[in-house]
Amino acid sequence: MTVLAWLRGPAPRSAGSTRLLAAQLSLLDSNVGVTLRTSVLAAWLTVAAFLYALNDTSVALWAVAVTLMCGVGVWCHRRLPRPELPGAEGTAEHYRRVMSGICLGLGGAWGMLPLLFIDAARPASMHIVVGVMAGLSSAGLLVFAPVWRLAQLFWLSCMLPMVVALLRWQDPVMTSLGLGGMLYLVAMALFARHTGLAVRRALALRLDNDDLVVQLREQTQQAQLARDLAEGAQQTAEEANRAKTLFLASASHDLRQPLHAAGLFLGSLARSGLEARQAMLLEHAQASNTAASEMLNTLLDFSKVGAGMIEPQPHSFALQPLFHKLERELAPWAADKGLVLRMRDTVATPFADQGMVELILRNLLLNAIRYTERGGVLLACRQRGGRAVIEVWDTGIGIPSESHQTIFHAFQQLGNPQRDRRNGLGLGLAIVQGLAKAMGVSVELVSRPGRGTVFRVSLPQGLRPSLAPERLPASAQALRGLRVLLIDDDESVRLAMSDLMGVWGVQCEVVASADAALQCLSRFVPDVVLADYRLRSAETGLQAVAAVRERLGMRVPAALVTGDTAVERLHDAQAQGLALLHKPVPADLLQSLLRDLAVAKGEVSGV
Repeated sequence: MTVLAWLRGPAPRSAGSTRLLAAQLSLLDSNVGVTLRTSVLAAWLTVAAFLYALNDTSVALWAVAVTLMCGVGVWCHRRLPRPELPGAEGTAEHYRRVMSGICLGLGGAWGMLPLLFIDAARPASMHIVVGVMAGLSSAGLLVFAPVWRLAQLFWLSCMLPMVVALLRWQDPVMTSLGLGGMLYLVAMALFARHTGLAVRRALALRLDNDDLVVQLREQTQQAQLARDLAEGAQQTAEEANRAKTLFLASASHDLRQPLHAAGLFLGSLARSGLEARQAMLLEHAQASNTAASEMLNTLLDFSKVGAGMIEPQPHSFALQPLFHKLERELAPWAADKGLVLRMRDTVATPFADQGMVELILRNLLLNAIRYTERGGVLLACRQRGGRAVIEVWDTGIGIPSESHQTIFHAFQQLGNPQRDRRNGLGLGLAIVQGLAKAMGVSVELVSRPGRGTVFRVSLPQGLRPSLAPERLPASAQALRGLRVLLIDDDESVRLAMSDLMGVWGVQCEVVASADAALQCLSRFVPDVVLADYRLRSAETGLQAVAAVRERLGMRVPAALVTGDTAVERLHDAQAQGLALLHKPVPADLLQSLLRDLAVAKGEVSGV
């Protein structure tokens, strides 16, 4: 390092150098005014010392010059813009240039004192000047130390003239003092330099801390903003989900009403004498009605799963009867497509929610049959490591590996670009995934495009239940003479239900409101009450059933038959001990419901 570089001091860092300079000048700024005023006081004290010791008043002219210099410095300092930390680069640089002039002028004014008034013939003058200059230089270096270049200007302009003034006299004492003054200057320069470095490091650290505080504040604000956005997005998603659920419930209710009535009319028509062509047309009509009903049922299942309102109630159950039930239900449909639906017998007894397992397997089987054109579908169960692994195999189109995740999303379908309604809505696998997640099990998928697919659902094993014979479906003959009170505000449903009940030999009284139901109780005491959930005038089927039970003074078996798919309806029905069916209700399911309710009443014997 050269002497010139050492005198300049360390260069400020490129990053934030302007802010660091502004911070140094700001620290210096608070002492400039006091320093200039103190300098004036020191000058006139020097005059007093010369007058007292040497009776010399010539120093007063020098003191006037110092006073004028300090006055100009104070005037300039007052008009300078303050070098605040966030100040612009021009402000800090301008302040430094003006302060450089003040330091140079002040140091030069004091430097004239030893040049003009040290006299070897008058030792007292030497003592006064050296003492004053030593104190002044020490104070000045400390004041200007925060800005090293300003300290250099003051130090050189003030102390070098004194060293020159001492050395110019060919006197041993003066020469010794001059050499001592040089050593003193070097020592003070080192001290001032290290002090300046310490101040600069402290200021740099403070600025870094300020930056960290600002960054932390910004990050906190950004995190809060992100949190607010996330909460807003979550709230929007929840509102959208509630709106979707309400829409599905309302739309499906309005659609289920005519479908329910149409199904009942078709059921009645099927039991009348029809010609061959009429029977064929009726079969097509029933198939279309069934397809529409299945779509609405799928929407209902999906809305329940999406709302997270299905709570599993696990228990041990035999898997084989469920396999037989699914085979009886789906084998005819597979046969119509030229497929073979096979079930392997099993003795597995999983511990799970039987209804949810049935819904999972039905959706997997329906999906397999829909997307298989040749070959067949197999339902089997393997027992591995204390678990029952249920597998659904098919020889269908297969699923590409890149679609193994997205296929479980809602409304995702492969191989159905025409959106053929016979291939469903694309909700089956989404329902499967949701139900499996609710039960805490996983669904595995292995597939080879063009060869087929296998889905695996692994369930924990349970205790083998006692085997009981399956109850045979009720026949219409068992319902003959049953008295049913139907409460529904839809005229078409009342007509269709009344006609179908007549075919079964059921005595059916149909009314449109709770008040009408209460009025008919004087002439018709029902064994079973069926009520729609939504009635006119803001009435509900729950209120109507409660009113009938209160009037009769007994808990008449009752059920709600509604097109409202909201999950709350299920909770309301369960709270009142009512069965719940969603429109459209197939005739055989309605017949089975009536038989179960009649058993509860005790009207059917032999059960």
